[in-house]
Amino acid sequence: TSSEDFQVNQPESSVSAKAGDVITLGCNIPAPSPVGPVLWFKDAKLERKLIYSFNGRQFPRVSQVVNPMANQTDYSIRISDVLPKDVGMYYCVKLTIGHPDMAYIAGPGTYVSVSGVTNEMFKVQQAEISQTVSPGETLTLSCSVPDSFPNGPVLWFKGTGPNRELIYNFQRGLFPRVNQVGNMAKPGNKDFSIRINEISLKDAGMYFCVKFKEGKPDIEYQSGRGTKVTVTGTRNNFVPDTPGRHFLATRGTNWNKNLL
Repeated sequence: TSSEDFQVNQPESSVSAKAGDVITLGCNIPAPSPVGPVLWFKDAKLERKLIYSFNGRQFPRVSQVVNPMANQTDYSIRISDVLPKDVGMYYCVKLTIGHPDMAYIAGPGTYVSVSGVTNEMFKVQQAEISQTVSPGETLTLSCSVPDSFPNGPVLWFKGTGPNRELIYNFQRGLFPRVNQVGNMAKPGNKDFSIRINEISLKDAGMYFCVKFKEGKPDIEYQSGRGTKVTVTGTRNNFVPDTPGRHFLATRGTNWNKNLL
């Protein structure tokens, strides 16, 4: 079969679904066809992600519609429990055998849309616009990162620009007074909130939760809108504000010097 005559047929140009639905993506490949595997990918070129292979490997939520061994032309797949992150273009691709296998021809693609998806589902979310704390208190800064984002670390910074201060890295480093709130070991974790202990006046400022895309080096992918932290007041361990307060404080200092 010549490449001019051979085509991968994806009958649906688009499929619409609601979160939780089951969808079927059709793919038909004429027989006879060149020897080699058939794969499903999401998106194209460098960003493409393997969705399904008919080699017996398990893919969560994705299954074949028919057994290709019984029907050598139908390579349709079924995706269950559709999620917002499933939005995108899906390609059925026929490969030829080689070292490695080389793409032979791809279908025109089927675009999957998920109703009810909002822009917030594709953004780094910082719930609080501002927070006010006093010295000595503990501050929690919320951050939620969609699990549909590319692989890469999440970092917290204070300030912006080249002189911004790294506050927390979930992958490595020691950060006194700062702890993570979410469970990083949990698959699909989206909670990248942090807790800062023993707040002091110098902690006032703007804090940003930033998602990076994995690379050499990692590239900043998206930042949250920021949370403004205001530190007000002082610890409640001073002499009450009375007319004799300054005298008492001064005399106490003199007593300390005499004791030394």
